[in-house]
Amino acid sequence: MHEGDGCDVVSREIGEEELQKFYCRITKQLMGKEHVCVCVCVCVCVCVDHVTLLSKRLVDWLRYASVQQGGVASSGGFFTGPRIRQVTSNKPIKSLHMFTCRTVMKHLDVLNPGPVVELDGCVCGDFFTVLCVSQAFSDDQWMNLYSFSLLRHWLITYHNVTDGNNSTDADDRSEVDGSVVSMVSATSSSSRLLPPKERLREKSFQYCQRLIEQSDRKALKRTDTELQKACLVEAVRILDGVCVEDAGCVYRAFPCVKSLFGRLNSDLSCSRVLLPIAQFYLNHGETAAVDSECVWRCVFGVLPAECFNDPYLAHETLSFIRANQLQLHSSVPLYTHYFPSLLKFLAWDSPGLVSDYVDVLPSLVTAGTAVELLHSLLDLPCLTAALTLQLRYTHTHTLSVLHDLLMEAADWSRVIQSAQSVPVLLHVYFNTVTTVSDERLLAQLVLVLLERSSLLLNIPKYTAEIHRVFSHHLLKLCKLHPSLVVDQSRELLEFAGTTTNIHSKEDLYTHVVWVLGEYLSVSFDSRCSVDLVTSCFEALEAVLFEITSSGSPSPRVVTSLLSALAKLASRSHDLIPRVSLFLSKLRSGAVSWCGSEEDVVAVVTRGEELWSLLKLPSVALSVLTPPSLATSPRWHRDANATLPPRLRTLTGLTDTR
Repeated sequence: MHEGDGCDVVSREIGEEELQKFYCRITKQLMGKEHVCVCVCVCVCVCVDHVTLLSKRLVDWLRYASVQQGGVASSGGFFTGPRIRQVTSNKPIKSLHMFTCRTVMKHLDVLNPGPVVELDGCVCGDFFTVLCVSQAFSDDQWMNLYSFSLLRHWLITYHNVTDGNNSTDADDRSEVDGSVVSMVSATSSSSRLLPPKERLREKSFQYCQRLIEQSDRKALKRTDTELQKACLVEAVRILDGVCVEDAGCVYRAFPCVKSLFGRLNSDLSCSRVLLPIAQFYLNHGETAAVDSECVWRCVFGVLPAECFNDPYLAHETLSFIRANQLQLHSSVPLYTHYFPSLLKFLAWDSPGLVSDYVDVLPSLVTAGTAVELLHSLLDLPCLTAALTLQLRYTHTHTLSVLHDLLMEAADWSRVIQSAQSVPVLLHVYFNTVTTVSDERLLAQLVLVLLERSSLLLNIPKYTAEIHRVFSHHLLKLCKLHPSLVVDQSRELLEFAGTTTNIHSKEDLYTHVVWVLGEYLSVSFDSRCSVDLVTSCFEALEAVLFEITSSGSPSPRVVTSLLSALAKLASRSHDLIPRVSLFLSKLRSGAVSWCGSEEDVVAVVTRGEELWSLLKLPSVALSVLTPPSLATSPRWHRDANATLPPRLRTLTGLTDTR
């Protein structure tokens, strides 16, 4: 129960004396000696006798309520006072309990009692349920309603409590002698042979089957149609719980549930009923040996694609996935292939669902979906724009019109919010993909990073943020698998050799240059030949001369290129004179292309350090390409170690100025 449902939620500690008083009150009510509606949700430990007693009474209330309408509502009695006023108020419906109470209260003002009727107006031909209509309700009919409201939680909470006596109780005092309930109940001799818990389970099963049959009737009122859907959700969940407790019920329940799915799977207005059906199939499909693919195609494919703007369905679908991730992976092999449809929920309501997708996304990342999923995440703002346009312009037939509309959509708040969620999900994606991918797949992802860096929807700050994410994870991927740099050296060099990338993708560009200088070494990959080092050196050298001879390059880019060239030259000594020539020009003050004094200091300082190192090639190699034992920890960066002072001393000795 939740606050607002008409129940007082008690979370305090309850003393023994108070518990005894509470139990006595419940007992009196169950025995019909006190007509008081107790609607208090209390977390207490009940004993076997409590469970047995209430289970017996629930059977009577659920299965043997009168099928005759009650008398005219009076000013006093079982359901009067504040509770009646509450359920007939105009407060929003927050639960099945309130929904059913409010619906049935509409029929209290009556003149003459008669048989209860179905929602389609036909006279009730079977036992009373919450979907029966009456102009006034008797006490046992009201208890039928309340019993159904709490039934699922009762079965879940107390199904593990052991019965004190599993034998048949011939003197069953739960059925009040002389009452209508007692006389009707006495006719069910077969179910009376069961212990109380099993008997409740059986009657719950019958009750839910009856509700599913009633839901196929065409209700006369729209509110009753909504009531049918709410009751179907609850009924399927109860059937699922009953089958979890007793696997023997699976074969009896599946025909009914399968028929219900066949009736509702094409009706999008019943989408909320399909998720409990999917849970039933997930839990029991293997036991019954049925093909569940049509269910998953509907729940993960059709519903998200068609009902992406339904917040209730989005929340319930993601909750279902979060609760069953491991089971989905083992029982639904194609679950991960439905991610294009599932991402539509996120595209439509990114702020409300991004936290759910942080949990769900890792389950969608596999070797088979990794590349396409990365493209889909990067295109999420485009998907948001397309879905918005789908609702606004349902008859757009020309591609040119669609492109023009997408350009306009870049400023829409929904699209901007969608774009803001992408960096968060990309971090989750990359942290997961490294655990499920081999080097071949990771090499493909490196190519995607380079390619998609130029193919992003033009949204303010979005492109720069994506480039920062790419840069961060490019370093992590190359550190984890340094051989990726050799495998993709041609594409990386092509990216680094394009000067236009410097201005539009500075952050990513400097990181690409860094990984080329850092990992193109035989110490990381034996395939790294002198020719490969030389070709990389020449490509970066050409870029450096081009940007310093025209324009005002960023000092960050210049220093990155200088460091990479020095590292490559230290591994092929024939290249040292070429880089030393440029470094000597820096030391002589040829830095007119620097925009400020700070930039000059940064570039000249880096140039002097590298020039001093390259004066002693063997030292340069050990510093710029240290062995693995020296890189963890990185002693040359540790202020408490002796290597940094020695490097500064070496710089001073080799400085000829």
